[in-house]
Amino acid sequence: MGAGLKVVVLGGSGVATPELACALANIPARSRPIELALTGRSQEKLARVAGIARMLAGDDAKISISYTTDTEAALEKADIILNQVRVGGLEGRAFDETFPHEFGLPGEETVGPGGFANASRTIPVVLEYARMIEKICPQATLLTFANPSSLVQYAISRYTTLKVTGLCDGPIHFCDNIANALGLPRSELKIDYQGMHHFGWVTGVWHDGCNMLAEVIANAGVAAPDIDPAVTRALGVIPGPYLNYVFHPERMLATKLGKRTRAEELIDLQEQLIVEYAYSLESGKPPDGLSRRKAVWYQAIIAPVIVALAEEHTSRFILNVKNRNTIAWLPEEAIIEVPVLVEKGNIQALEVPTAPQAVKALVQLNCAYEMLAVEAIVEHNRDKALKALLLNPIIRTYDQAAKTLEKAWTYPQ
Repeated sequence: MGAGLKVVVLGGSGVATPELACALANIPARSRPIELALTGRSQEKLARVAGIARMLAGDDAKISISYTTDTEAALEKADIILNQVRVGGLEGRAFDETFPHEFGLPGEETVGPGGFANASRTIPVVLEYARMIEKICPQATLLTFANPSSLVQYAISRYTTLKVTGLCDGPIHFCDNIANALGLPRSELKIDYQGMHHFGWVTGVWHDGCNMLAEVIANAGVAAPDIDPAVTRALGVIPGPYLNYVFHPERMLATKLGKRTRAEELIDLQEQLIVEYAYSLESGKPPDGLSRRKAVWYQAIIAPVIVALAEEHTSRFILNVKNRNTIAWLPEEAIIEVPVLVEKGNIQALEVPTAPQAVKALVQLNCAYEMLAVEAIVEHNRDKALKALLLNPIIRTYDQAAKTLEKAWTYPQ
């Protein structure tokens, strides 16, 4: 049995966190023991979440759970750190999902006005954690899952010396749609994927040496169900799901007006789960309600990446990494989402084919927005923030940009 691996979870009191222990336990052939060290602000909530995590890990002797509100103590001797902090809580997410409606735009916690507001709250706090990590365990690998993921990752990469990689389960579900459009198993396909977090594109789909992109485009309603097939046919590539906010902002707004936000639903669910966790710990019966949180990301991407970093075998994923020279038409320091190999604790971006000019133009615009937005937030520079928002692919006018800036930088009132 190999040496133990310490995985620190920032924001470890989240009610979905027990699913991480379950996902790790479900991965076969793990050789190294894993300690999940959960850290958060509430001792009571941490105790309940840790207890349920132990329950879901079952009799797996290679998984142990600890918890503390002392983040510095938790970080001692950390090998991997998972950042899943939610600054402002679900109430902040509810704000992100609603305030853009006032000026005719859809709200969302990762893209558009809501994504900028979320970044404005999150980046300063995450950088405080990052500097703590630099001091205590600078050699650790930082995996960031906190939204808006690529902006948070760029801030860490730009302003610290840490090794940071971004995780998202979105590309997995996107590739599943591609496979379903062809009626083939995803495991039989080689998919050319490139772009940025929630701004990804499939530019080639290979099966037995043949590029089947045209067949996928012909079934665009399955491959990209939330985007008009005419868009996919015109571009000649497959846009990722979140590009519906770019191409159909008015449609996305219409689906949200007059309805409860996802954040409001999650606030209710969180309260229910905390009560249910207490009952489960008393009764010894696993909680029934956890499946309603639908935290599929732990099983889909987070647990597999953690295990791949810990073990000797080679694994392929789609992750968010620093560009360096992977995509020649983007800045070297940009954060990109591309296929990578994880081997012996290292993450290496794979070569990607060139993209059509239209895709390049859109990704370059989004990249310029993200980099400027992060610098503006860190510097608290209003002029730079306005310039960034004028480049945001979802924000179409000066008035929308100016109102976004005012709302984001005065929350909470």
